[in-house]
Amino acid sequence: IFFTDKNFPSRLKQIQDSPSLLYTKGSIDFENPKAVAIVGTRKATDYGRDCVEQLVCGLQKHEALIISGLAYGIDIQAHKQAIKNGLPTLGIMGSGIDVMYPPSHVETAKKMMKHGGIATENPFGTKPDAHNFPARNRIIAGLCDVLVVVEATLKGGALITAEIANTYNKDVLAFPGNINRSYSEGCN
Repeated sequence: IFFTDKNFPSRLKQIQDSPSLLYTKGSIDFENPKAVAIVGTRKATDYGRDCVEQLVCGLQKHEALIISGLAYGIDIQAHKQAIKNGLPTLGIMGSGIDVMYPPSHVETAKKMMKHGGIATENPFGTKPDAHNFPARNRIIAGLCDVLVVVEATLKGGALITAEIANTYNKDVLAFPGNINRSYSEGCN
């Protein structure tokens, strides 16, 4: 979908550094009236997974689109909970649409296609190199109305995404955590 196409997400057209095109797969409604991004550590704890479960369950009555990055930890938990609760979910990839990363999330991605899907700005064959992920994070931040951080260290992708969302004038929320845990420092 090119930026000039009528189907290009209107939320992305509002950000200065919007991608010029998106590769998509699935049945994605980019114009869902409510879009919530959920991001966090790749090393989620039981507490973090429970926070995501409660949040997504609470969003069910609002029929929100759940957006995340298909990564380990909080991201994949957000997608799985969206599927479980019958909500559309969109995974933004840091690779080409044909390069699933991590490979262990292929089955979840297949389930997402029925009510949501995956998207990326990267051309076919793009490997999940480290520099692609901060760029992916701006798409997550641009597509949401509100971004929720669940478990984050002081450095990492979750806080990068939160900072980007803040510069886009999006609401940024966080679950508080144990003050003695490194995975709560970013949220706290």
